[in-house]
Amino acid sequence: MSAAELTEIRSLETVPSERVSALWDALESARVEDIAGSRWRGTGLDTGHPMFSMLGQMRWWGKDFTDARKVDPILVTDDSGDVVPDTSATGGGGASLWEVSFRERPTASMVYDRLPVIDHFVVVDTDASGRPTTLLAVMNGRGTVSDGEHFWFVLDREG
Repeated sequence: MSAAELTEIRSLETVPSERVSALWDALESARVEDIAGSRWRGTGLDTGHPMFSMLGQMRWWGKDFTDARKVDPILVTDDSGDVVPDTSATGGGGASLWEVSFRERPTASMVYDRLPVIDHFVVVDTDASGRPTTLLAVMNGRGTVSDGEHFWFVLDREG
């Protein structure tokens, strides 16, 4: 049900925030140990939030959770097509994974080192062993809410 709903949401040109929010509420919280150690391909959901176009201009590719305390929060595609970290958008810092509550429940969350921003994650889909393969994420923190709306995105595990 949740994977099918996300597939439908991803097919929309403009995504209603209420629909993504309802999906978020229906999903299980992610755990730090289940997402650390992996690289994730990111896709923004266009709810009209300005972060969607900003990440597109940056050629945002995704995130690399090397381990819980070493995260490259913004990977981009460079001019040669390689995927590389871009710390210019993070004030020169990285991030780390912690369990932080969002909407009154604890979940795996990525805390930026030098920005007042936290990304929170829930599990959309898992592989046969129960390891998450798709995450729904929301950006939260000072300056991240636009017209009362958060920025929502999806992460798909690579390899």
